[in-house]
Amino acid sequence: MKKVGILSMQRVINYGSYLQAYALKQLLLQQGATSVEYIDIIRGKNLKGYQSSGFPYYLSRLKALLKIIAAGRIIEKRKTLCFMKQVSKKLQEAWKELGLKDYPYYPPVDLAVVGSDEVFHCCQSTSWGFTTQLYGNIKEAKEVVSYAASFGGTKLQDIFRLGIGEEIAKSLRRMKYISVRDDNSHKIVKNLTGREAEINLDPVLAYGFKQEIVNSGPVDENNYILLYSYPDRINDKKEIKAIKDFAKRTGKKLICVMSRYDWCDRAIIPTPLELFSWFKNADLVISETFHGTIFSIITERQFATIGRESALPKLTSMLQPYGLTDRLVSKDNSIDKIFSNSIDYIGVNEKLGPLREKAYQYITKIFQS
Repeated sequence: MKKVGILSMQRVINYGSYLQAYALKQLLLQQGATSVEYIDIIRGKNLKGYQSSGFPYYLSRLKALLKIIAAGRIIEKRKTLCFMKQVSKKLQEAWKELGLKDYPYYPPVDLAVVGSDEVFHCCQSTSWGFTTQLYGNIKEAKEVVSYAASFGGTKLQDIFRLGIGEEIAKSLRRMKYISVRDDNSHKIVKNLTGREAEINLDPVLAYGFKQEIVNSGPVDENNYILLYSYPDRINDKKEIKAIKDFAKRTGKKLICVMSRYDWCDRAIIPTPLELFSWFKNADLVISETFHGTIFSIITERQFATIGRESALPKLTSMLQPYGLTDRLVSKDNSIDKIFSNSIDYIGVNEKLGPLREKAYQYITKIFQS
């Protein structure tokens, strides 16, 4: 029996980040952990082009602001910022239920599990920058493994361009077992370390939240399409028109979560577990994120996913095993076309079963060793 620490992105203001951390904790407890706590990320260095402070960062923010002003969206942006403050408050209130301690927290543990989510994704601007801790350099842990970790949009050539390949490789080699969640991450680990990482389900898919979904109650809406997107990400006029026109033709309301849009009928701010009620009771779901797509699958909703270029590899890798890549919106695959075909969830669950068993076996293995 082990005292386990999860090193993840549990403090990121995002339902997906929260629920993947929650799910991994439940999986570890089910498979033999004595206790599970969360380890906070140690701040590292800023990589060139991905600073979260300093002149380049503030210059990019200024350019983004000028672009918003030029598009006449300053009032809408202000509304979004106010909305996100409320979302942040709601998620932070749920940190206690998750079991987060006062920041920063670095407990000594028998086993540290790095993951899931994009913990390996260094080519992005974050408050913590680039830290080898996220690749296995965890001094408080006797042993280190990863579970369904992802490099996200970071490519192998990016790592070589930034000159951080050996730092990452040295830290990854400290891990007893390496588990990733997508093909891109598997390729990077293989190239840097020579090791074959095991590809496992994202913990939200692996855990499934079956009981939580069964226990989720009704909502005060019906006949609606749930729109799940990151803040302010759906701003293309053609994209907005396609969604609005589809809702109008089908006679359904547009309810958005994790974001707010003037063209939607309502924006909601549920707790993380209440989120499942809104998915479960939705007639249809339009998602713009990786975890929004997974929430649709585990609640067995008919969904369409708007795949951004940076997210397409991980979305395709995740949807491929279930034959669901045709749910990705593209120029040749409209929302109307996608929703004209129904998902066979009996078939999806049959394919999902063995992958869940594989995830359980991996977690059992890290405890047995």
